[in-house]
Amino acid sequence: MALMLLCPGQGNQHPAMFERLVDEPAARPVLEMASERLGLDLRRLGGPDDRLDYADNRTAQILLTAHCLALHAVLGKETGDICIGYSVGEIAALACAGGLDPLAAFDVIDARVRCMDEASRASGIEQGMMAVIGLPLARIIAFAEGAGLAVAIVNGPDHVVLGGPAETLAGIEGALVAQGARTVKRLPVRVASHTRFIAAAGPAFRAVLEGAPLHRTRKYMLSGIDGRSIASPADAVEALAEQLHTRLDFRRCLEMAGERGARCAVEIGPGHSLTRLCAEILPDVPVRPFEDFRSTSGLLKWIERAQQAG
Repeated sequence: MALMLLCPGQGNQHPAMFERLVDEPAARPVLEMASERLGLDLRRLGGPDDRLDYADNRTAQILLTAHCLALHAVLGKETGDICIGYSVGEIAALACAGGLDPLAAFDVIDARVRCMDEASRASGIEQGMMAVIGLPLARIIAFAEGAGLAVAIVNGPDHVVLGGPAETLAGIEGALVAQGARTVKRLPVRVASHTRFIAAAGPAFRAVLEGAPLHRTRKYMLSGIDGRSIASPADAVEALAEQLHTRLDFRRCLEMAGERGARCAVEIGPGHSLTRLCAEILPDVPVRPFEDFRSTSGLLKWIERAQQAG
């Protein structure tokens, strides 16, 4: 029975995210690598000496990648048959699929952040992102274009993430609610990822990826852009560079995972945002987030039961 691993994107990081992983021996190498990058022992996250800015682009991406890779190490590197990632989660998904080792993954994350931040600064505007739920897709696309924004991610038929100038995002919240949006929420992100506003980031990151130690994946990995398969290093270079400034259709990615045979799924990063999306798009696929469990052993038991039931 095909198990799908879901690697979330920015906005899910929080101070307590590693509480159930810090004492796991298999997680230690990954957590030590991430701690060195951040200059803070992740075992002390949320403590009195924690001065991390959780909305900072680099901090968030390292934390999310560390959680996914640490939990995957605990579950076992052969755990999972299909790997998909949401935004920065695609780097962790590639590593889980066997296309990148953990140390190289953190090097790639640092380069990704640098490319994104440089492109954002070069735009000359303060950027941000906003989740909007409750308006038909065609309508919100037209609204965004009219307001000078971009649809960065499609999560469902009435669920999108917008990106663009922070000032514009702040000015349209009332208008979106007035048009019938159920949810209008600014995200703790300061770069308009997956939009034209950081178009320069794609070519710069491509140059980095072309020199990275990428491998052919051992598991199915699907691109968040449109659900295309990522197998070869060339596939990974193309998809991961393109996604920085291209709209993601995560709904399509989940649909393609279902067609590939996903029969149960686990969100291996912090939070439960992808669990909700998976349950909406693939209602027949049992899905749970790691944060539902008190321990990794509890998650492993659930995976075993779910696969036996299938």
